[in-house]
Order: sequence, then structure tokens, then C-alpha cells
Amino acid sequence: MTIEGEPSETLRINIFFDVDHTLVYPTQHFNALRPGVHEVMLRIREAGHGVYVWSAGGQAYVERTVEMHGLGELVDGCFDKDPKVDPRPDFIIDDDWYLVEKYGGHCVSQYKAVDDADRELHDVLVRLSELGHL
Repeated sequence: MTIEGEPSETLRINIFFDVDHTLVYPTQHFNALRPGVHEVMLRIREAGHGVYVWSAGGQAYVERTVEMHGLGELVDGCFDKDPKVDPRPDFIIDDDWYLVEKYGGHCVSQYKAVDDADRELHDVLVRLSELGHL
């Protein structure tokens, strides 16, 4: 029960970010981080939620990407994209609509070119807020 005027406690959820074309634009020569990643992950952590990164490229690939972009302090775990992952995702951010439908979450457009004006990840915060998680 909450008293009027007091904020209600938010239930902790596990939020999983995909790597390729969601968090980064990978090419043979470089790996560009999508704008807003640090800010969005920080806001999610400040709200008390778990932040995880996963990829079909495997756990080692995820760990390298997280380290390369200085995300380690914002990420609670790195995983292979496995349906039996533990902890279970409650909300995913991915460029694959099928996976977003399967797990629930937010579908972003593919990040396929460096674009400093990209705001897709900030839309995730809007969605989480609408759902009462922020």
C-alpha cells in the first residue's frame, strides 16, 4: 500500500540488450556505439533494474563489446542469446521484431550507419516509463 504523494516501489525487472545493430553498428574496420547507450543503461540501473547484454555471437563477443565501449559498470551480466538464460529476460531491446514479440520489450530500428542524431534508445525509456518501470 502506498500513501498518497509517495512514490510506489518499482518491481525489479531484467532488461536485456541485443548487441549487433541494436547497441552497435559493427563493420570489419570498426564497432560504433549507438548514441544514448550509456545514458539509457544508467537510467535503467538507477531505477533498480538489472541490465544485461546478450548476442547470438556468444558470451565472449558480448564481453569484448561491453569492455570496448566502457559499459562494464552499467552491465550486470553478459550472455549468449540462449532461451534458457538465467536470469530470464523480462524486457528485451532488440532489432529483431520476432524476439521482441517472443520475450516482450521494445523493437528498435537496425543501427546500420553511424548516426549521431539517432534517438532510438531514448524511446526505450519512454516505453519503460509508460509501463511504470521508470
